[in-house]
Amino acid sequence: MHFLLLFISVSLLAIQFATASESPQKTLMPLPPLAKVISTEPHKTEKHWQKQTIQVKPNGSLSEVLNEVGIDPRTTYQITQTANSRWLTQLAAGDALEIWLDSDNQLKKILYPKTEQTHYQLTSNDEGFKIEQLQHPIETKIVTASGLIQHSFYLSGEAQGLSAKTIMNLADIFSWEIDFIRQLRPGDPFKVIYEKRYIQGEYIGDGNILAAEIITGGDERHTAFLLKDAKGQSVGYYDHNKQNLRKAFLRNPVDYVRITSRYKPKRFHPVLKRWRAHRGVDYGGPTGTPIRATGDGQIIKRYWSRSYGRVIYIRHADKYTTVYAHMSKFGHFKRGQWVKQGQVIGYIGQTGMASGPHLHYEFRKNGRYIDPLKVKFPDASPVPRKHRNRFDQFSGLMSAQLSRLDPHTQIAANFE
Repeated sequence: MHFLLLFISVSLLAIQFATASESPQKTLMPLPPLAKVISTEPHKTEKHWQKQTIQVKPNGSLSEVLNEVGIDPRTTYQITQTANSRWLTQLAAGDALEIWLDSDNQLKKILYPKTEQTHYQLTSNDEGFKIEQLQHPIETKIVTASGLIQHSFYLSGEAQGLSAKTIMNLADIFSWEIDFIRQLRPGDPFKVIYEKRYIQGEYIGDGNILAAEIITGGDERHTAFLLKDAKGQSVGYYDHNKQNLRKAFLRNPVDYVRITSRYKPKRFHPVLKRWRAHRGVDYGGPTGTPIRATGDGQIIKRYWSRSYGRVIYIRHADKYTTVYAHMSKFGHFKRGQWVKQGQVIGYIGQTGMASGPHLHYEFRKNGRYIDPLKVKFPDASPVPRKHRNRFDQFSGLMSAQLSRLDPHTQIAANFE
C-alpha cells in the first residue's frame, strides 16, 4: 500500500515537470515608476502647422521672405546648399510662397507655385531639406456658348458665361473682319467653341478658341477655325473658305518710280527749311497716279490739312493705322466707309506742304510710328497645302457643332 502511494506521488511529479517543460516561460516585467511613464499625447502633424503666404517684393530674395516669417539665416543657408535650391532662389517680384512653420517656429515646408502646372516644394526631414518639382497635369474640357448681341459684344459675351480673356481673344480673331463697336447690331448672333482648363478639378482659366461664328447685318457670316500642325502647335485662324483671318498689308501703296524720302528720325524739311522728324516714306510719281489702300480697313479721317493737304487715315483691326497725304484729289470713298486692300482711295498730288508731287505714307501700330519699309506684316496666306486635309476634317467637325447651337437658348454647354 505504501509502495502504491509512493508510485502515484512520483508519477504526478513527473507529469507536472513534463507539462512545465512543454510550455514556454512567461516572465512578467515590472512596471516603471509612475514618474517615468511616457506621455500618450497624440503626435503633432501637419494640421498643427501654421501656414503663411508671402509675396516677393521687387528685388526681393528667398532670404528676405524667410526673414519676414522669422526664419534664421542659418536655415536659409542650409536651403541654398540643398540640391535643386535654384528652384526656390530664382524668384521674381510678385511670386507668392506658401510657408509652413511648426509650434517652435521651425520651417517644415515651402510651396512655390511657379506656374499653374509646375510647383516647387521644400520639405523638412531628419537629414535636412528636400526640394522637388511637382507637376500637375492640366485637364482640358471643350465647351460651347452662344447668344445674341444685346447692348455691347463684351456684355453679351459675359452674359453667356464667357471670360474676359475669351471675349477679348474672340474680338482679336475677328478684328480684321468686324468692327465690334460700330458694325455689330442688337440681335446679331454669335457662337463659340472653346477650351476650359482645370487642375485637380479646379478651374484655372480658359484655353484656346477652337471655332467661332458671328453673323452681322443679318446675313454676313464670319467664321474662324483654329489650325494646328501635327505636333499640336497653333498655325493660325482661318475661315470656312480657308482664308487667313490675319490680313497682311501691301508693301507699297502706289506703283512708284522712286522713293524720294525715307523714314528718318530727323530730316531737313524742304518747305519749312528746318530739321524735323520724317515719320513716313515719300513715293514720287506723276500727279494723278492712283493711291491704293494697303490693307482692309475703315476710313476714319478724310479732310484737308495745312501740312498734309488732302489726307486720308485708315484704321485696320484697331491696332494699325495708315496715313496717305498730299493727294491731288480723293477717291469716291467717304469718311466712315470700309475699303478693301488694293482699292483706290485717292491720287498723288502736291497739296499741303509739299515741294513736288508725291505720296507721303505713314504706318502706325497702337499709335506708334513705324518705318513702313521695315515693318513685319502678319502672314495672310491661306491654309498651307500640307495642312489642308487636317483643316478640312477639323473645320467640318466644328461647323457641324456650330450649326447645332441655338443662340436663342443662350446657354453654355459641354461639347458634344
